[in-house]
Amino acid sequence: MISLRSRIALLLFCIIVLNLAGAGITLWYTNRTQSLQVQLSAKNVAALEASHELSASLMDQKGNTTYYLLSHDDAWITELNEKRILFEGWLTKAKQAAFSPESMLVLADLEKLYFKYDASRQEVIELYKQGEPEAGAELHWKIRDEFNTLLLLCKEFRGLYVQAIENNRKEFAEEATIVSDLIVAGLVLSAIIEILLVVFLYRKILDPIRNLAHATDDLGDETPLSTKNDVLALSNKVESLLSHIGDTQRELDANKETLVQSEKMALVGKLAAGVAHSIRNPLTSVKMRLFSLERTLKLDDQQQEDFDVVSEEISHIDNITKNFLEFSRRPELKAKIQSPSEVVDMALRLLKHRFESQEVRVTVERTGLLPAIPIDGGQLKEALVNLILNACDAMVQGGAITITEKTDVVDPLGTIVFIRIEDTGPGIAEDVLEKIFEPFFSTKEEGSGLGLAIARRIVEEHGGWLHVTSVENQGTTFLLALPATRGNTWQKFS
Repeated sequence: MISLRSRIALLLFCIIVLNLAGAGITLWYTNRTQSLQVQLSAKNVAALEASHELSASLMDQKGNTTYYLLSHDDAWITELNEKRILFEGWLTKAKQAAFSPESMLVLADLEKLYFKYDASRQEVIELYKQGEPEAGAELHWKIRDEFNTLLLLCKEFRGLYVQAIENNRKEFAEEATIVSDLIVAGLVLSAIIEILLVVFLYRKILDPIRNLAHATDDLGDETPLSTKNDVLALSNKVESLLSHIGDTQRELDANKETLVQSEKMALVGKLAAGVAHSIRNPLTSVKMRLFSLERTLKLDDQQQEDFDVVSEEISHIDNITKNFLEFSRRPELKAKIQSPSEVVDMALRLLKHRFESQEVRVTVERTGLLPAIPIDGGQLKEALVNLILNACDAMVQGGAITITEKTDVVDPLGTIVFIRIEDTGPGIAEDVLEKIFEPFFSTKEEGSGLGLAIARRIVEEHGGWLHVTSVENQGTTFLLALPATRGNTWQKFS
């Protein structure tokens, strides 16, 4: 059996031979590099092709909106969507081929302006569809300047690659000469360094490693050192050590997360108990007195306004107290067979006046009622109300909320009921998005930071999950999924 010393020495000898052979081949290859210049520039040519197709696909979109105005044929809109997808595909390829900060900057400006132009174009189409040709034509005329700017950016992007190809040609010839000189010097230095490496490995590394391997192996016999499988002994010890380190790290991470959650839960419990004993009882008395006063006193308009503000703020305090108590005392699910569509309708009726006051349009897209499944309608309604209120609060200037209901089969879970809530708000920043479900995290000045945490907990206790996606300035979407087939959810309710 070959010892570790012999194996390493053999490997190093092979490395020396391979390095010398590789250096010789590289020297020969360098002399041929100039003849391969056209092939090496193929990447830039591909990028140039992408920039050309980018301009062509943009030009190809010109006129569809006008043709739709003239004919009112939806085929023009369909064709325009196909051309837009083609343009976005070429834009993606161009971004992948970009290699300079200047080209990336041009593409970023191009992408930003195109999405703005596309949004304006969609608005024009909607105006035409709604029978407002004059308003649509006025906006249509304004966005033509944006289209011309897009064409200029495409031409600028293509020009960068033309210049890049020429620069590569010049730099390639200069670098080939330098590389040839470096390789000649490397041939000499490579042999010297490899010899020094062998000496260093034997004296400083191989001897200590060999001694460590034989000192920690479990052979328990008197086999000569030169014939022992020191590689296997050392490998086993290292693998065992790495395994223990990995297990320990996983345990530490799990314990750390558990500890953090336990601390949060303990804090919530203390806060909830304090709020319940110190605030809620006197708060109830205050609400009853205010109710009695309102019925007996004759207030002028200013006094009535002040009275309403006080009542509203007391209700706000009561809601915060309720959230703390609800989060710390998890109520048991009381399930019955019910369609989630009915719960959605109840939540919308509850928030009807809120929608009117904030000028929010709500649309429900469903082909029929969702199938009846075991759910706690009261708690699910609370989760939906929290999600919808968040959407309303995000749209300060009003907007639209679209609620889409559907079912689908997800292996191996079976049939899943999906409720998607989309808004047209400003979206959520990426650094905030990953924290929104954490207890006590809130971007609102008066928020308790428990609404979304409670909503997620309710959904998860139903055996489902709650997912969020958001892009800044493009709205936010919450996807609520509930299992519709018999399984863990039924067991939890039984």
